[in-house]
Amino acid sequence: MLTKPRQLRRRAAALALAGLGLLAGASTQAAEDVIEGSEGLVAKPLRFSGFATLGLAHNNNATAGAITSFSQLKPVQQGWSANMDTVLGLQLEWQPLSGTTFQVQGVARAGENMQPRLRIAALRQQLGQGLSLNLGRMRSPLFFDSSIAEIGYANLTVRPAPTIYAAVNSVASLDGADLQWRLNLGDASLLAQVFGGRNDYTHRFNNFSPAMSADASLSGLRGFSLSANLQNLTVRVSRTEIDLYALRSEQVSQINSGLNQLSGALQQMALNPLLPPTTLASLKAKAQGLEALRNPFDNRPVYTSVGLDGNWQRWRLLAELTSMDPRNDLVGRGTGYSLTLARSFGDFTPYLSLAQLKRSSAKLNTSALAPTGMDAQLDGSLSQLLQGFDRAQQFANISSRSVGVGLRWDWRENMAIKTQLDLVRTPNANTPGPLAVPALPFDNKLLLFSVTLDMVF
Repeated sequence: MLTKPRQLRRRAAALALAGLGLLAGASTQAAEDVIEGSEGLVAKPLRFSGFATLGLAHNNNATAGAITSFSQLKPVQQGWSANMDTVLGLQLEWQPLSGTTFQVQGVARAGENMQPRLRIAALRQQLGQGLSLNLGRMRSPLFFDSSIAEIGYANLTVRPAPTIYAAVNSVASLDGADLQWRLNLGDASLLAQVFGGRNDYTHRFNNFSPAMSADASLSGLRGFSLSANLQNLTVRVSRTEIDLYALRSEQVSQINSGLNQLSGALQQMALNPLLPPTTLASLKAKAQGLEALRNPFDNRPVYTSVGLDGNWQRWRLLAELTSMDPRNDLVGRGTGYSLTLARSFGDFTPYLSLAQLKRSSAKLNTSALAPTGMDAQLDGSLSQLLQGFDRAQQFANISSRSVGVGLRWDWRENMAIKTQLDLVRTPNANTPGPLAVPALPFDNKLLLFSVTLDMVF
């Protein structure tokens, strides 16, 4: 491990801190879980560690706020704010037996009023033959950098690009289990991981003024990842499927209630024996179509990620391809990429980052909301609902692209100062992308300047 470039050693240490043992983390964890005693190596029963970022960001856009996830309570509005990146994470590990570790990690973010959130509460058991089992709450394994997204020091840039990470950053943890198998091959290692469980969080709808919240529940979450950690290269492939991603709120209940009332009215009209058979069939089909629009935000997403982190002399390349298929016609499928190229000059590392997410056009069938031509009041209610669904499809479009330039300065051991300038664009003034936009149309270009102090301890 000591022969590896500093960038990969730093990444491995942070991954160990994340508590999942992904990529290079497990071998680093094993090294850090022992201390030199008078009779050789002995288990270290208790360890305290943590990470922190002190950050300020400036947003030049008066019509849109910047966020890192859709669970962020307070976006960065026009002007200066600490809500984007400021975070404190504390972790406690207890190793009562060799090969058995209990981990607890709490995180507080300025964007969530520094309210503590439990990110890890898990038992890790080494099973031998390269196998290990984690039970409890673990950090999210969805994308390449999901497990270290909040650990600023572990990221070369200020943060993983919200363009492709805002959605998965909302799913910060997984309650369940994962099984890992590691195979060491000299200076290289392979890691296979399977995981499953669920997650619950509060989803923020920032497209309302004031913003509203919904209870988000992900059930039947399962997936796998394959990783290769070479001396100067880390590659990871992952795929995650979710049986049901449900959003429940007062607004969703109102939508369902309105659909029920309209469906009931259509069914009542269909009882008229004087109606022609074609009209009767049309009314029944429209009523069934309204039923199909209940809980419109529920989906069954599939997340796929292919990422790499490579070093060649003083150059470093990070790249990731992602796909998010919600299997929901209102949300639409998104495909994205991120690319970061950096070159180090001693302790200074300037970098250039590009990211883009494209969403396919939403194809929600709203034909059931077409007017009947039989009742003016009923048709007015149908039209009102149709406008609401059209607005929802607009705000569900998280397409955007970003370009960023930055400078990292590793000025102390385990401490770094970063500055970064990002230009974020959405396709047009009626597409909010991953921004907090209360009203459409809006200024779809946002310039964000960030400066952070990152540390691990």
